[in-house]
Amino acid sequence: MKKIISILAMGMLTLLLVGMLGCGAMQNQNSDQGNKPDIGAPNGQLGDNQSDSQEGNPTDSQEDNPTDSLEDSQTGKQKEPDHKNNPKQLQQGDGVKSRILTENYPAEISAYLEENKTKETQRALNVNNKTYLVLTMGQCPTAGYHIELTNLSLQDGKLIVQAKYVKPNRGDIVATVITYPSLVIETDDIYEGHYLIEFNIDK
Repeated sequence: MKKIISILAMGMLTLLLVGMLGCGAMQNQNSDQGNKPDIGAPNGQLGDNQSDSQEGNPTDSQEDNPTDSLEDSQTGKQKEPDHKNNPKQLQQGDGVKSRILTENYPAEISAYLEENKTKETQRALNVNNKTYLVLTMGQCPTAGYHIELTNLSLQDGKLIVQAKYVKPNRGDIVATVITYPSLVIETDDIYEGHYLIEFNIDK
């Protein structure tokens, strides 16, 4: 009888152990399945992120267009003439290269202007292998007076300088100050003594 009871007890213990082991295995399997990543979902999310990234970031062509337009704009600006820094160029097409100077005169020119500012003169001066045409209008009672170059040309070996005296119009508001108008023209390839220089002044 004791043997039968012992056998039954052992059987029950065995069944309990088997049941416990089975439940533990099922729990581990479920836990593994729960922790196992869903391969499809991340791929879908990654695809969405890639799509968002593609929509949010500009394409190569979109990035290139602003750069091209900026370069075109810069090129346009570079092509524009700088009237402030470049001396005035004659556009007569008469073969005489020249420019009007308003500052930074050679020392010899500055000295001539100072000595003759109260006189009306026309003179050609050679400085550093360049010929300068210098005109002075004399002393004027107010501002608004200046000398305007109208033409510079070579005719039959003669350099002809045409200019006019410009005066303020009646009714113009000008500063009441004594002025000494002058005009300095720097020429290229014109050498004093090689040409007869003629000044024609429209007063």
